[in-house]
Amino acid sequence: MIISRYLYREILYTLLALSTLLVLIYISNRFIAYLVQASVGDLPLGFIFQLLGLKLLSSLMLILPLSFFLAILLSLGRLYKDNEITAMAACGVPMPTGSIISLGAMFAILVGILSLFVAPWAESQIALLQSNLSTVAAEVSGVAAGRFKGFNQGKGIFYVEAIESKNNTMQNLFIQTKLPKKHIIMTAKSGYKKAQDGELFLVLVNGYRYESPPGGLNYVVTKFAEHQMRIPRLLGVVKSEEIEAISSKKLWFAAEQPALQAELQWRLAVPLSVILLAALAIPLSHTNPRQGQYSKILVGILIYLIYGNLMNIAKKWLERGDVPAWLGIWWVHLGLLIIILFLFYLPFLKIQARKFIMK
Repeated sequence: MIISRYLYREILYTLLALSTLLVLIYISNRFIAYLVQASVGDLPLGFIFQLLGLKLLSSLMLILPLSFFLAILLSLGRLYKDNEITAMAACGVPMPTGSIISLGAMFAILVGILSLFVAPWAESQIALLQSNLSTVAAEVSGVAAGRFKGFNQGKGIFYVEAIESKNNTMQNLFIQTKLPKKHIIMTAKSGYKKAQDGELFLVLVNGYRYESPPGGLNYVVTKFAEHQMRIPRLLGVVKSEEIEAISSKKLWFAAEQPALQAELQWRLAVPLSVILLAALAIPLSHTNPRQGQYSKILVGILIYLIYGNLMNIAKKWLERGDVPAWLGIWWVHLGLLIIILFLFYLPFLKIQARKFIMK
C-alpha cells in the first residue's frame, strides 16, 4: 500500500507537469490560429477567448491520455534508473501492476466523463457561438465592416458599413445578387443572423428591395420593415463538427447511421485507451540504469502515434460503412491488447527460448 501511494504520487506529479506543458502548447497554437482568423475578419476579437476555452475542454479528452501514458513511462523509467525497482524485487516486492492499472481505470473514468459529456457540450456551445457571430455565416462568412464580400460564386456582393459586437447586429447593409431571371438589390439600415427550421437566415430591418429582369430598367421597388434572406447552407446536413456536438445519450439511442455509430464508438474508445496505454507503459518502461530514464519515450510516442492513427482510420472506415459496426474501432484495441500481453510474457518467452537452445 505504501509503495502504491508512492508510485501514485510520482505518476500524478509527472502527469500534472506534462498536462500543463501540453495544454500550454495547444493553447498557444490555437490562439495564433484564431488571431489569424480575426486579422482577416473571419472571427470577431471578442469571441477568441470563448472559443479557446471551449475548444480546450473539447480537446482535453485527447491531451490527458497522452499525458498519462508519458507520465507512467517517465515515472517507472526513473524508478528503474535509480534501481528502486531492483531493490523492490530483492525484497520480494513485485512491480505493482495492479495498482497502476487501477489508477488507469480511475483516470479512464475522468476521461470518459470528458469524452461522453463535457466534450459534446463544449462542441455544442462552439456551434452555438459560431452561429451567433456578428459576421454572416456560410457563403457570406468572413465579411468585415467596410469591406465588400462576394458570394454565390461571384454572382452576389455583400457589404456592411459597421458591426456592433455587443448585440451582433450589422448597420447599413447593401446586397446585390444575380439570379437567372431577375436581378435583386437590397439595402437596409440594420441586419442580424438567425437559425430557423434547420436553415440560416439573414434578417434585414428597415430597407428597400429593388428587383428587375436581366438587362431591364423597370424596377419593382418594395419597402420592408423586415425581410429574411435564406443563406444557402443547410444546418441539418450532418457534418463532423455537428456530429461531435450531438449528446452521447442521443447517439446511444439513435446511432443507426454509420457516422453516428463511429462517433459513439470513438467516445467510448478514448477512456478504454487510457487503461490499455497504462498497461502498455508497464513493460515498455523496463530499462537498465545505463539506458536512462528517457530511453523508451521515443518508442512510446511512436506506438501512441500509430495507435491513434489506426483509431482514426478505423473511425473513417466505419463512417463510410467499409466495416461492420460490431467490428468498428474495437479491432485496434484488440491489436494493442495482443501487443501488451506479448510484452508482459516476453521475459518468460526469452527464458523458455534459452532453455530450448541449451537443450
